[in-house]
Amino acid sequence: MLSEQIAFGGIYLPLFLAFLAATGLIYLVVQPLLLRSRAHRLFWHPALAGLCVLVMSLALALGLLMLIGRV
Repeated sequence: MLSEQIAFGGIYLPLFLAFLAATGLIYLVVQPLLLRSRAHRLFWHPALAGLCVLVMSLALALGLLMLIGRV
């Protein structure tokens, strides 16, 4: 089972913060791809579309953790 905290420089941080950081990196990769393909013009509010990409990435990361945890 995974620990619920990560020690970083003597400071204990929640594991969820690591998932948010990983999700932010995924978002930084996907966002320019969406802008180049002009996919944001299909949405009513482009900033909300970006937020949805962030939330879906976080859900995917947490889902993979749950899947790996059951193996």
